[in-house]
Amino acid sequence: MSKSAIVVGAGIAGLTTANALLRCGWDVQVLERSSEPRTTGAGIVLLANGLRGLDAAGVGDAVRAVGERTYPGTLRDGAGRTLVHVSPEQIAARFGTVAIAFHRPSLQEALLGGLGDLAVTYGASAVAVDPGDTARPATVTLEDGSTLSADLVVAADGVRSRLRAAIAPDAAEPVYVGSTTWLAVLDNPGVTEMSQTWGPGGEFGLITLGDGRLYWYGTQVGPVGRPTSDPAVDLAAARAVFADWHDPIPEVLAATRPEQVQQLDLYGFPKPIPRMAGGRVALVGDAAHAMPPNVGQGGGQGIEDAVVLAASVSGADSVVEGLAHYDRVRRPRTAGVLRSAWASARFGEQLGNPALVGLRNAALSVVPARLMLDGMARFASWTPPALPTVR
Repeated sequence: MSKSAIVVGAGIAGLTTANALLRCGWDVQVLERSSEPRTTGAGIVLLANGLRGLDAAGVGDAVRAVGERTYPGTLRDGAGRTLVHVSPEQIAARFGTVAIAFHRPSLQEALLGGLGDLAVTYGASAVAVDPGDTARPATVTLEDGSTLSADLVVAADGVRSRLRAAIAPDAAEPVYVGSTTWLAVLDNPGVTEMSQTWGPGGEFGLITLGDGRLYWYGTQVGPVGRPTSDPAVDLAAARAVFADWHDPIPEVLAATRPEQVQQLDLYGFPKPIPRMAGGRVALVGDAAHAMPPNVGQGGGQGIEDAVVLAASVSGADSVVEGLAHYDRVRRPRTAGVLRSAWASARFGEQLGNPALVGLRNAALSVVPARLMLDGMARFASWTPPALPTVR
């Protein structure tokens, strides 16, 4: 008799979890509080660890088909001088694959396609969960007061998770990381190389997507609460912040229309969560370890969670035992990545003192590509567990 699972949240971590559990023979139901799938959004780059995780979940080929082969290219200073350059050949030789960039809605659509006949239930907002125990199933309460029970509940409901408190009531609340970010996807005005620029108190990234579009992001340190409800005002703020940065940043901003921009204040956990599972409930993705985006591992860690979770509960004598194993494996890994993300934010975009910025840039300019690859290897060299494939 197959076991049942409810996945709360249809983002990257939740959909990858659903695919991995289906692959292992589980009956899966996915609940999403939004009324329909997202058709707009920014970009995301997955390194080798995330791509291997998607392969293990059985959707690697499908997601590669909608991505753009790219690589962490060139790191520049605010004047456009190259600090570090890593070639695609170096990336591929070290990790077996280059990185791949995606438009988030395209990636999520590919993950939805992997679910086959399984339909996501949209407009289903989960507000609480009873974790259950060895003798009782877990029970999810929806906003309309109805309940659903299953052998396993996966909380993939993001940084503002409503279900997290049932597992980790003593977890620190997410905090403002100190930076606001602008994100946009537009028709590519001619950018050919992925690049990252570190200036005093800010960062700007350019990432080509596989459909002729360009994803850009910009961050700036400062007080919380700067995004407005008017995209034109937010875009004007970005143009003012990055007006004096090197080409083609001003040109890209000039080519961007207000409706293509979203501005967000960034939030993350100030310290690792004390537990990622309890009873029959597991936390995955941002619900467990939302972090600054500076090491590019938000999506990758959620994918890792999904695969390790599916392997843990499918290979154990009981769901409760499997989740205990999941917690033991994932917490040290995600805690280390979380700390690295905070350290990178402070060393990179949040460094504002001109003298310190000059020292940082001088140090980076003499760092060989090999050492940069060594730093990436802490994240990208992860190997997923084998899943007991049933489907």
